[in-house]
Amino acid sequence: MSRFLNDQYRSLEAYTPGEQPRDMQYIKLNTNESPYPPAPSVVAAMTGQQVEQLRLYSDPTARELKEKLAGLYAVSPENVFISNGSDEVLSFAFMAFGQGGVVFPDISYGFYKVFAELGSIPYQEIPLKEDFSICPTDYYDLGMNIVIANPNAPTGMIISLAQIEEILKTNPDSLVLIDEAYVDFGGESCAALVGEYDNLLVVQTMSKSRSLAGGRVGYALGSPELIAALNRVKYSFNPYNVN
Repeated sequence: MSRFLNDQYRSLEAYTPGEQPRDMQYIKLNTNESPYPPAPSVVAAMTGQQVEQLRLYSDPTARELKEKLAGLYAVSPENVFISNGSDEVLSFAFMAFGQGGVVFPDISYGFYKVFAELGSIPYQEIPLKEDFSICPTDYYDLGMNIVIANPNAPTGMIISLAQIEEILKTNPDSLVLIDEAYVDFGGESCAALVGEYDNLLVVQTMSKSRSLAGGRVGYALGSPELIAALNRVKYSFNPYNVN
């Protein structure tokens, strides 16, 4: 270990990415990559003009994509944040909003703990029930920021929209981040609640159901204030983060 490494990172247990076999002959369940190609319209969009534009920096606002997503979810473009995969959205969210501490299930996406430790953010892991489901009442009136994957990974268990609303209502002064990386495979997105709760941040990705893991595009939906805060962190880190 380098003697120049900051003390706060010496005990950090990094997230271990899934193995990437070079022969590409496998359906890789460890990273949940889709075995199917992206939509034909995606392939058709890969034009020579786009290749020529690779010499240029990308639009830091990702305005065109932001407007398309805003239309899809019936929100304003100011409610949409675009980033380099949902992992980067999560990382920025921990950086921007983690000061008061964060809670998440003890069996869930392994990166939550890594992001918290990387940012020296106090965190609490709430045990799942015996059937591996999340007990929504465990997240009522916590006074800490909350991160829940819905459906949860790796259990696949879901909580309902009504249960998420109760978590939002009982934690009005805390951020509630719902990680919907797998929502297209089950459960109901809470994107429609963004206009009702200014403490809700919904995170989605193009990597799973859209078969675009290699494209590295994720996004978040939230109040204009939450999105502005994420952009403040993004523009302080890398404004050209989406190709």
